[in-house]
Amino acid sequence: MTVTTTTEPFDPGSRMYEAESLKLDQFEHNVPEVLRHFQGRQAFLKILRFDIPDLIKFVNEWKSGEGFQKLEYLKIEVLTDYIPPTQVLRGVMEKRIDRSKKRLAHTLPKVFIDDKEKPNTEPIISPTYVVRESDNRVASILIQNSTFSFGVWDVTEEETFLKF
Repeated sequence: MTVTTTTEPFDPGSRMYEAESLKLDQFEHNVPEVLRHFQGRQAFLKILRFDIPDLIKFVNEWKSGEGFQKLEYLKIEVLTDYIPPTQVLRGVMEKRIDRSKKRLAHTLPKVFIDDKEKPNTEPIISPTYVVRESDNRVASILIQNSTFSFGVWDVTEEETFLKF
């Protein structure tokens, strides 16, 4: 599902949140609603601004297993703000891959591809990651300037990040 240039908040019960893939260009501050209610696998969001606590809450909710069980990939592009990596990563208590170990690239086939897009998600190559408490699943986090990328691996921390 692709939604562009909307300014109104979406109803929390909207079926939009059930879409497997969501591409949203939103020019008002409604991203927290998407981060609270999205139930699909992949989300690509472009927004004007954001609040750091919203990103931290999203990651911590994923880590606790309280939400986003099906999520595989999330990319948020902020059009007017810089995302301060240190503040976000401290808030989610990230882990780091040892510098001597190889960094793996997280990439997936996109659920939905329009005629202008590449078939796979952009690779997330990052030393920072978080672990979901309920199943020890790992998600890579990459923050570059105004982009937040979050990719969930189909393996546990022991199978991937501690092994290599």
